[in-house]
Amino acid sequence: LQDPRILCVGAVQALFEGAMYIFVLQWPPALIGALPGGEVPFGKVFSCLMASCMIGSSAFGPLARWQSIERATAGMLVVSVVAMSAVATWSTSLPCILLSFMLFEVCVGFYFPAVGTLRSRYLPDSHRGVMMAMFRVPLNVLVVGVMLTITQLGLRGSLATSAAALALAVLAALR
Repeated sequence: LQDPRILCVGAVQALFEGAMYIFVLQWPPALIGALPGGEVPFGKVFSCLMASCMIGSSAFGPLARWQSIERATAGMLVVSVVAMSAVATWSTSLPCILLSFMLFEVCVGFYFPAVGTLRSRYLPDSHRGVMMAMFRVPLNVLVVGVMLTITQLGLRGSLATSAAALALAVLAALR
């Protein structure tokens, strides 16, 4: 842990994945709230989200050849903050919420190959498993903390917490 880049990768992992797990638990209620009395086509929405994730994964290779992984990851994190903040702060329109969630899923798709590359670059093989397990502790504290206070936070508060975690991940990525 003497290399500060290890802590930065760990912070990005914990904060982004924590935000992602909060999103996973909150996207259905967000869509239901945007369509009162209507029936949300969850199968179609989920298909759109998974296609968005695939687009993000597919975009990783070309972007990684054009930009450094660190810079591309920081850019992806900024986009994820914008997408999550849009839903958390002002959007109640179903199309806007869905587009924001799809944009976030593009970022999720980009995240996995990006963070995998960063982990292989900065975390020593001999300690990678232990270090990744340590980084999961703050991730779980974030998610459990939000879920334990969900009645106080509400839907927007939980998504705002997710956006704040993503903003902190941007700061960690820029170090």
